[in-house]
Amino acid sequence: MNTKLQVGLSNLLQGAIDLRPGQRVLLVQENPKFGWYDSQLPKALREFAIDQLEAVVEVLEVEEPSNSPNPQLEQMLKQQHWDWIIFLARIGDQDRFEVNHHGPGKLMTYTRTLEQLQSGLGTVPHAAMVALKTAVNDIFDNAENIEITCPFGTQLQGKAPPKMGQTATDVSVVRFPAAVSQPIPASTFSGRVAFRHGLAPTGSKVYSPACLSLPEGIIAVIEQGVISSFEGNDKDIGAVQDHYRQVGEQFNIEPWIVDSWHLGLHPATAFPLDPQVDLDRWSNTMFTSPRYLHFHTCGAYSPGEICGMVEDPTVKLDGEVLWKDGHLMATNFKALAKVAHYWPELNLL
Repeated sequence: MNTKLQVGLSNLLQGAIDLRPGQRVLLVQENPKFGWYDSQLPKALREFAIDQLEAVVEVLEVEEPSNSPNPQLEQMLKQQHWDWIIFLARIGDQDRFEVNHHGPGKLMTYTRTLEQLQSGLGTVPHAAMVALKTAVNDIFDNAENIEITCPFGTQLQGKAPPKMGQTATDVSVVRFPAAVSQPIPASTFSGRVAFRHGLAPTGSKVYSPACLSLPEGIIAVIEQGVISSFEGNDKDIGAVQDHYRQVGEQFNIEPWIVDSWHLGLHPATAFPLDPQVDLDRWSNTMFTSPRYLHFHTCGAYSPGEICGMVEDPTVKLDGEVLWKDGHLMATNFKALAKVAHYWPELNLL
């Protein structure tokens, strides 16, 4: 096992959840035939947890997500005690915004291949990313007015919410890497938002077609957290409206609600293919990148059912630039500069 892989595995199992000798782990791995997780990562994780950390590990392979609980997983949770459930599977994302969380700890892993775990995405210390996330959240907590723009036509303004801290709007599952800011409620925001490349599911529920490809992008006009209209060519507008209505009717939810939005934090996020090759995988990979601001739409809850992505956003808080063209401006805020100084690994990014 090479050094970078050892660093990534230690960062995942010790840095993120502090796995201890004797603790019982249920490793839920998705069948690699679906192309989201490779077959090598679960094997390496299991071997490291057993051989290096002396944990007890059992593996459950699952298929792709559905809108019903996985019966095998439910049965295993009832029959045995587990300290941790580690998800190398998309089903771990489906209840990440649940308000009440009981039972074993849950770790959702977004490094889906050995290559990703060995890259900066998996090897930058988890504590460093948590510190960065906390600092960004605190900066939003202390702001009053927020302005979002982008090179493709986004011009959105709103009031920052009251101090949120770690509320139920954030996730109840440990996520590795810790690579997104806390969702900001969108109910006070109005303006125009440019959704790039298309619309994709949020991972909450399953529907078909899952994505709507929009190579030219589309503009959503938002009024106080509600989509009032779209701008673009007539064909795309009609397709977008039909897509929202279909998903809204399938789950009996209000389609035009914009519940919240968040920013990606991890500059090491990378996806080698064009978005149109696999829009679902692209969207659910790039949401951790600082180059994208991710909107939760279609449903008055996080994460909603349809996500739209703003590319290369600029975000101003009370006139001060926090993001500029998809880059976090760490030197503009003392709290961020302090984190970057304490964690030199962040400066390398």
